[in-house]
Amino acid sequence: MITEDRKTLTRAEKRPEARRIGRFISKMGLSIFLLIMLIFWKDNGHKALDLFWDFNWQFLLPLLSLTLIMAWVSCLKWNLFLRERGINVTIVRLIGLYIIGYFFNNFFPSMVGGDFTRIYLLGRQINSKSKSAASVFLERFTGLIALLFLALIFSLLNLKLLYNPVIGLSIGFLGLICITILVFFFYPSLIGLLSKKLGSMNIPNLKRFFSKIQQVYNDIAFFRDRPKTFIVAMNYSFIFHMLTSVNAYICCLSLGCNVSFLTIAVITPIILLVNNIPVSFNNIGWWEWSFSVLFMDVGMGAELGLAVALILRGITFIFSVVGGVLFLFERPS
Repeated sequence: MITEDRKTLTRAEKRPEARRIGRFISKMGLSIFLLIMLIFWKDNGHKALDLFWDFNWQFLLPLLSLTLIMAWVSCLKWNLFLRERGINVTIVRLIGLYIIGYFFNNFFPSMVGGDFTRIYLLGRQINSKSKSAASVFLERFTGLIALLFLALIFSLLNLKLLYNPVIGLSIGFLGLICITILVFFFYPSLIGLLSKKLGSMNIPNLKRFFSKIQQVYNDIAFFRDRPKTFIVAMNYSFIFHMLTSVNAYICCLSLGCNVSFLTIAVITPIILLVNNIPVSFNNIGWWEWSFSVLFMDVGMGAELGLAVALILRGITFIFSVVGGVLFLFERPS
């Protein structure tokens, strides 16, 4: 009887692990499928390879430098929320954590791995996981709000983009998420109501989990009466997203393609917004498809979009390797 109970428990313990493995395999399979389809669709792979033969290596340093500047801008915004709480962390340290996040994004879905790594390492340093989580969340959320605003504005300027079901659904879905978060942010009584409802449910560890969420929420709500902080943060966000357009534009120039910067500036926020939805593992394939389809929609060619996407992924990979090296020098707790 005891043996049977142990077998049942073992099977129950294995189910979540099996589901995680199954999700990983399915997402990785989707990534490979999307890449293969894109490479063979209209001979994009061969055409993109021809573009790579004309790559001007003199642009590599500007691309690397610009990526580092973008990380610096993000960390200025991150540090803004920390300083408001009286937490002093150097920008150099935050940039280091940001780059370490690049490394962990290689192993976890979308940006989740990098963000949780930043939360853990900073939280350990400042002795507060909740304040660390709140600062990372606000840094990400203000960036998403700015991105959503830019994507919506540029889509309205080019309704052909908005009629694309993927773009329209992405804007609607992420817009709904942002509105929901803002409602909870400005109406704390809803959190109390939700806490009461969940507290009445007999789910193991739910109360403990929600108490941690409540603590993070309280640290986020600290900024409810600080509109100036959010205005400055939004300015940093707009600067960051402008730099992402410059980054994509330089990629085009490095391939010998003289394109309109305005055209690049219109589609880049939309591409980044769509990639906030974790479709495949680390959005491999989905990232490349987004660039290819949007570049094709504005008449620049799917092969150029594929080439630009791969260059940007390669630059990110270089920084992720640096992040891995930096992580080796992290002191254990």
